[in-house]
Amino acid sequence: MTKFTFPSLIIETESIRIKGEVVQVVSFVGQITNTNAYEINRSISSVFEDGIYQIILDLSQLEYINSIGVATLISIIKTVEAQTGKIKIGGLNHFLENVIQLMDLPKKLQIYNTKKEAILNWM
Repeated sequence: MTKFTFPSLIIETESIRIKGEVVQVVSFVGQITNTNAYEINRSISSVFEDGIYQIILDLSQLEYINSIGVATLISIIKTVEAQTGKIKIGGLNHFLENVIQLMDLPKKLQIYNTKKEAILNWM
């Protein structure tokens, strides 16, 4: 497990095995705001250090996200697509549901209510 700490946000990554594949679970805990967005954008590529492009984004503990944070999530999604990986989102609170609906996300991106659902539906 790797942990990245920023002002008001922690990003944790954990590699798990699902149906024979190594999947990186990336959990966001806290808030993406103007005070930490630049640092996050600068270091988000660390998520891919191990060359794993099978990703579950766990947003269940992400309390707030601004437009720069949305751009960060889209950047992760685009990086995974460019590497022909798979990505799913698990765990959305009510605020994030509204934000995600406004985003122009790829049609094949699957979104689940919980991280557990995303894991159970990994294909």
